[in-house]
Amino acid sequence: MKMKQADRASVLVHGYAKINLHLDITGRLDGGYHSVETVMQTVSLSDDVILTRTQGMNKGGFSLLCDVAGVPTDERNLAVRAAKLFCERTGVREGVEIEIRKRIPMAAGLAGGSADAAATLLGMNQLYGEPLTIEELCALGSALGADVPFCIVGGTAYADGRGDVLHDFPKMPDCFLVVACAGEGVSTPWAYGRLDRLHADFGEQSDYRPRGVEVLRDALAHADLSRMASAMYNIFESPVLAERPVAVQIRQTLLDAGALGAMMSGSGPSVFGVFDDREVAEAAAGKLAELNLPSYVCHPIETAEGVC
Repeated sequence: MKMKQADRASVLVHGYAKINLHLDITGRLDGGYHSVETVMQTVSLSDDVILTRTQGMNKGGFSLLCDVAGVPTDERNLAVRAAKLFCERTGVREGVEIEIRKRIPMAAGLAGGSADAAATLLGMNQLYGEPLTIEELCALGSALGADVPFCIVGGTAYADGRGDVLHDFPKMPDCFLVVACAGEGVSTPWAYGRLDRLHADFGEQSDYRPRGVEVLRDALAHADLSRMASAMYNIFESPVLAERPVAVQIRQTLLDAGALGAMMSGSGPSVFGVFDDREVAEAAAGKLAELNLPSYVCHPIETAEGVC
């Protein structure tokens, strides 16, 4: 592939978190994957991903630094795998140093790892003269994880398949969000395993019927925030919250503090509340702080693209 002349030695990219306004399972795909139906929304809570070209490193060499203990810095980290995949796809042979400044809680259902991988792909593309289109970056991202393509494009999207096939959807109205996670942590395979046991592996013997997104779609199309909040759904809430009491406490605290709706995101255990007033949202975050429960006040954003 012919590369344009790169004009930058380092870039800073924001890797934005996502929440799920809807998350359901519709069956099984070939290969054993769950067939997912979800509506995802990018929010302003983000990690900073800094990429620096390091010509002195060995061919294909990558290093990763992170300011949070416990984050893997080898190929277990999706950002490292994203950089390697980009280089394999484009023929880049320089080394790259990756620095991640984390704000998105880990193992929380907010796609923090996928956001960092998406930011790495976007940043690598910028470093090396934009040889790939957004569609090509999304194809690379899909090989890394189902959430990565969405984290590349951002905004509001409906997804099916493994959750990586994106479709247009009415955008989320302007509002304020309080996102909280107490560090209880949830393994996605564990959460899926709990659901499989509840619903006969979502096979032919399962009596589970998906909820559908029609009411949510109509609420968003009419920018009806209250109706949207009442239409939100997450199939993972029942089995996960039964094992994560602090997440239950967070959800109830947000509702008691005036949230129009509150729900777990992804496979959890992070919980977000929807507010139509900043002061009420900040007061809700204050209530959580009194309980020593960290939270973030943020808002929906229309795109995840952008290299600083």
